[in-house]
Amino acid sequence: MISCGNQQKKDNTSQEAEYQAPVKVTVANFEEKAGDLVGEMIVLYGTVDHVCQHGGKRMFIIDEGTDGRVKVVTGEDMDSFNTDMEGSYVAVEGIVDELRIDEAYLTEWENELMMHAEEGEMHEGEHKGDGSGHEGSKMGEEADQGLHIEGMEQIKKYRQQIKESGNDHLSFYSIVCTNYKSKKDKEIEG
Repeated sequence: MISCGNQQKKDNTSQEAEYQAPVKVTVANFEEKAGDLVGEMIVLYGTVDHVCQHGGKRMFIIDEGTDGRVKVVTGEDMDSFNTDMEGSYVAVEGIVDELRIDEAYLTEWENELMMHAEEGEMHEGEHKGDGSGHEGSKMGEEADQGLHIEGMEQIKKYRQQIKESGNDHLSFYSIVCTNYKSKKDKEIEG
């Protein structure tokens, strides 16, 4: 009888070890903690500052009183974020992702933009963009941090930032959303 009780306790312990509650992170400390949390499930609370109108696949969360801003992208099988969410307080659960931008990334992005420009010249009037540099550009879309800067200008800025950083790359962290709750006030924190 004693051994049966011990076995049950051991099984519960192993189940607990498999499940880890999401790490709670604030907008203010996201950038400093994100590098250690890549691939981990987190929960983040904040106010929706911006939802990208081009497909609604990205939104940016802020925490009033700080300079922090966190990019959140829709996960697989998720509907787009609705622009009506702007100004709402949200709890976002998701996995921390890292985008590394180095010279190889920038060169490939530059080539992609030039290819799209050539296609636009050949099919004049068919390729319409918003000037952000990521219309039709997967790399530009990934690198967009909500500022919607023209692609070639952004590449130039990233090259300068890499040079100034003393590193061979820049890291941008975001959250791949798996679930979220939205309220007009802060009652969802838990």
